[in-house]
Amino acid sequence: MISPGGDKASQRGGPTRTERIIGGVDIRDVGVCACLQLRRTARMATQVFEAHLQPAGVTIGQFGVLAQLYGCSLLRGPVTIKELSGLIGMDPTTLNRTLKPLETQGLVGAGPDDRDRRARRVRLTPAGRERLIAAMPLWQAADREFRRVVGEETTVALSGLLDLAGRRLRDED
Repeated sequence: MISPGGDKASQRGGPTRTERIIGGVDIRDVGVCACLQLRRTARMATQVFEAHLQPAGVTIGQFGVLAQLYGCSLLRGPVTIKELSGLIGMDPTTLNRTLKPLETQGLVGAGPDDRDRRARRVRLTPAGRERLIAAMPLWQAADREFRRVVGEETTVALSGLLDLAGRRLRDED
């Protein structure tokens, strides 16, 4: 729980209702904020996955982009930044920051769209495919560890709830 602290409040057994209200909101409400809980849990999960993926030289975010590009290559080929950002739920500016080191390493290639020269199409390069091949068993080990620690049932339920929440948030736009 978030606590405003202070010796006086702790001597009395905790903050008063008046002390807990800031900007018209009880500070305890922040402790159950779904967004902050998601972010905290995501940071912990990220640590597990990135520790495993480190030997492949990719972050979990980069891994996700490489995997998505591979999946797209099986179905339709290169995608625009806008299409890719929609597929992975990342705004185009953040996606460009994620893509830059992957382009520098030669793992993804980008070029103009044939139909719209203002748009860029992104594709997985052969080097990117090789990096993804190296990263897949590392990701799988991280996923197994996550499922072991969190529990299989919890992981399945969490995945379903996150998918549902993501679809509802997308539909809201």
